[in-house]
Amino acid sequence: MIKIPENFYDVVIVGGGLAGLTSAIHLSKFGVNILVIEKNAYPKHKVCGEYVSNEVLPYLNYLGVDPFILGAKKIDKFLLSTQKNSIIETDLPLGGFGISRFVLDYALSNKAIENGTTIIQDSVENIKFLDDLFEIGTKSQANFKAKIVIGAYGKRSAIDIKLDRDFIKNEAPFLAVKTHMKGNFTKIW
Repeated sequence: MIKIPENFYDVVIVGGGLAGLTSAIHLSKFGVNILVIEKNAYPKHKVCGEYVSNEVLPYLNYLGVDPFILGAKKIDKFLLSTQKNSIIETDLPLGGFGISRFVLDYALSNKAIENGTTIIQDSVENIKFLDDLFEIGTKSQANFKAKIVIGAYGKRSAIDIKLDRDFIKNEAPFLAVKTHMKGNFTKIW
């Protein structure tokens, strides 16, 4: 069931990734009227965040999300092959789990909606604070008001560009690649 957005919310969360969705689920447990504005549709493949430390398991359980029911795999070893074909291997004392962001984001968004959160797909173009309320304007010309706005949109967002933040001018030296493969792979440890 799709909930039609209202004009006023207690909290508007800009960005529906891990931080935005977990914030929405957490706050919704206390009956807070929440709107999440996410520019992308769910589910979406992403490279980042597919290894998660076991430290967050108690919190995810508190939110009502069990990553292992969703297909997460335990990770307790780290293996790196060097350019000279040497293998560096170590145990990960705390460990973690690997899960597709496609799966995790979709499950978190469904949990947020189940808890009463409204999620819309749109891009925030401006946020103003007037008369003790935030006014949020979107690309589709929607306007919302809220007591609180949480920015969970990550670095290098449209808002950062519009605000001409200094770090936008710096090139990021990172490149991430994701691939999906099928086959018979030999376990080497």
